[in-house]
Amino acid sequence: MVKGIVLSKANRARLAAFAEETKDKSEYRSALGVLQRGEGKSAKEVGKHLGVTQKQVFVWCQKFHKGGTAALRMRKQTGRPARAGKAAKRIIPVLLKQDPQAFGYLKGRWVLRDIARELEKEGIPVSHTHVRRILDDLGIGLNQPKLRAPGSIKKDYRKRAEIRRYRRIAPALLKKESQ
Repeated sequence: MVKGIVLSKANRARLAAFAEETKDKSEYRSALGVLQRGEGKSAKEVGKHLGVTQKQVFVWCQKFHKGGTAALRMRKQTGRPARAGKAAKRIIPVLLKQDPQAFGYLKGRWVLRDIARELEKEGIPVSHTHVRRILDDLGIGLNQPKLRAPGSIKKDYRKRAEIRRYRRIAPALLKKESQ
């Protein structure tokens, strides 16, 4: 059984040049996938190495066979361009370097809803879930506070009472804006 596809020297050179000059990671990955298939690797091996499915490797090879390197180019995305996300990506790292108490929050750390509120004040309407996606894109992780006392809660009645009190008053801890 023959693995891979047959590539001429010219096609190998074209694919290598395409992979070298592209700035898009998807285009680079597709060119690399076709090259590896040309070296005789199975689609399963190539997919595992590049982090894609076996089917995607077959699609790349088929596209290349029909249209060459031009077929491997990524098309411009359709739909409305994201505006709020770009502006928020610039502001969030600067915001996170500052203390939330300077903005009127009693908490000592930033939480998603507070970041979303501050972006709203800056004129960037984003939800807290969108803030989470932006933070993931930027590679920034927020520590989520746990409302659970360490140790055995069943035996420690004092800790359980503290947690109940905190849960009851936590919404009131946020300072109201002066009007």
